[in-house]
Amino acid sequence: MNKIYLTNAFSLSMLTENKQQYLIEVKEVGVSEVKEILRNGFISAVGHEPTAQLLSEMLGIEVVPNRIQVKLEKGDILVIYQLLQRLPEGRIMSKEELKAVPHKWYRLTLI
Repeated sequence: MNKIYLTNAFSLSMLTENKQQYLIEVKEVGVSEVKEILRNGFISAVGHEPTAQLLSEMLGIEVVPNRIQVKLEKGDILVIYQLLQRLPEGRIMSKEELKAVPHKWYRLTLI
Protein backbone atom coordinates (compact mmCIF):
# COMPACT_ATOMS: atom_id res chain seq x y z
CA MET A 1 0.00 0.00 0.00
CA ASN A 2 1.30 3.44 -0.91
CA LYS A 3 2.13 5.88 1.87
CA ILE A 4 1.54 9.61 2.11
CA TYR A 5 4.07 11.63 4.07
CA LEU A 6 3.91 15.26 5.19
CA THR A 7 7.31 16.86 5.55
CA ASN A 8 9.15 20.15 5.30
CA ALA A 9 12.05 18.87 3.20
CA PHE A 10 13.04 16.40 0.51
CA SER A 11 16.37 14.64 0.28
CA LEU A 12 17.67 12.04 -2.16
CA SER A 13 18.46 9.94 0.91
CA MET A 14 14.69 9.36 1.16
CA LEU A 15 14.94 7.01 -1.82
CA THR A 16 15.41 3.34 -1.04
CA GLU A 17 18.92 2.06 -1.47
CA ASN A 18 18.32 -0.76 -3.94
CA LYS A 19 19.97 1.15 -6.78
CA GLN A 20 16.84 1.40 -8.87
CA GLN A 21 16.22 4.15 -11.34
CA TYR A 22 13.44 6.49 -10.21
CA LEU A 23 11.19 8.99 -11.86
CA ILE A 24 10.10 11.74 -9.53
CA GLU A 25 7.10 13.89 -10.34
CA VAL A 26 6.99 17.21 -8.50
CA LYS A 27 4.05 19.57 -8.74
CA GLU A 28 3.39 22.83 -6.94
CA VAL A 29 0.01 22.64 -5.19
CA GLY A 30 -2.20 24.92 -3.15
CA VAL A 31 -3.28 24.43 0.43
CA SER A 32 -6.74 23.15 -0.61
CA GLU A 33 -5.12 20.35 -2.65
CA VAL A 34 -2.82 19.56 0.29
CA LYS A 35 -5.86 19.16 2.55
CA GLU A 36 -7.46 16.84 -0.02
CA ILE A 37 -4.32 14.68 -0.32
CA LEU A 38 -4.00 14.36 3.48
CA ARG A 39 -7.68 13.93 4.34
CA ASN A 40 -7.61 10.11 4.51
CA GLY A 41 -4.50 9.95 6.68
CA PHE A 42 -0.78 10.55 6.43
CA ILE A 43 2.50 10.02 8.22
CA SER A 44 4.01 13.17 9.68
CA ALA A 45 7.73 13.53 9.10
CA VAL A 46 7.87 17.08 10.46
CA GLY A 47 10.51 17.03 13.18
CA HIS A 48 10.35 20.66 14.30
CA GLU A 49 7.56 21.25 16.84
CA PRO A 50 6.78 24.90 15.95
CA THR A 51 6.56 23.90 12.26
CA ALA A 52 4.17 21.07 13.14
CA GLN A 53 2.06 23.54 15.15
CA LEU A 54 1.99 26.00 12.24
CA LEU A 55 1.00 23.28 9.75
CA SER A 56 -1.75 22.09 12.10
CA GLU A 57 -3.11 25.63 12.14
CA MET A 58 -2.78 26.13 8.37
CA LEU A 59 -4.36 22.80 7.44
CA GLY A 60 -6.94 22.44 10.20
CA ILE A 61 -5.67 18.93 11.03
CA GLU A 62 -3.33 17.66 13.71
CA VAL A 63 0.27 17.44 12.57
CA VAL A 64 2.33 15.76 15.26
CA PRO A 65 6.06 16.45 15.48
CA ASN A 66 7.72 13.25 14.31
CA ARG A 67 11.45 12.96 13.63
CA ILE A 68 11.54 9.88 11.45
CA GLN A 69 13.66 8.71 8.56
CA VAL A 70 11.54 8.53 5.41
CA LYS A 71 12.26 5.81 2.86
CA LEU A 72 10.09 6.23 -0.21
CA GLU A 73 8.85 3.35 -2.33
CA LYS A 74 7.34 3.58 -5.80
CA GLY A 75 3.85 5.12 -5.60
CA ASP A 76 4.48 6.93 -2.32
CA ILE A 77 3.55 10.61 -2.07
CA LEU A 78 5.49 13.28 -0.23
CA VAL A 79 3.66 16.53 0.56
CA ILE A 80 6.34 19.15 1.16
CA TYR A 81 5.99 22.46 2.99
CA GLN A 82 8.96 24.30 1.50
CA LEU A 83 10.30 27.51 3.01
CA LEU A 84 11.58 29.88 0.34
CA GLN A 85 14.42 31.44 2.26
CA ARG A 86 17.29 30.13 4.31
CA LEU A 87 16.74 30.39 8.06
CA PRO A 88 19.35 31.89 10.37
CA GLU A 89 21.95 29.30 11.38
CA GLY A 90 21.48 27.75 14.80
CA ARG A 91 18.28 29.67 15.52
CA ILE A 92 15.12 27.84 16.50
CA MET A 93 12.21 29.84 15.16
CA SER A 94 8.83 30.14 16.79
CA LYS A 95 5.53 29.42 15.05
CA GLU A 96 4.92 33.18 14.77
CA GLU A 97 8.32 33.77 13.15
CA LEU A 98 7.77 30.89 10.71
CA LYS A 99 4.44 32.41 9.60
CA ALA A 100 6.37 35.38 8.17
CA VAL A 101 8.65 33.21 6.00
CA PRO A 102 7.47 32.81 2.38
CA HIS A 103 6.64 29.21 1.46
CA LYS A 104 5.20 26.93 -1.20
CA TRP A 105 3.57 23.51 -1.15
CA TYR A 106 4.70 20.64 -3.39
CA ARG A 107 3.42 17.16 -4.11
CA LEU A 108 6.20 14.71 -4.94
CA THR A 109 5.31 11.28 -6.28
CA LEU A 110 7.84 8.50 -6.74
CA ILE A 111 6.93 6.81 -10.02
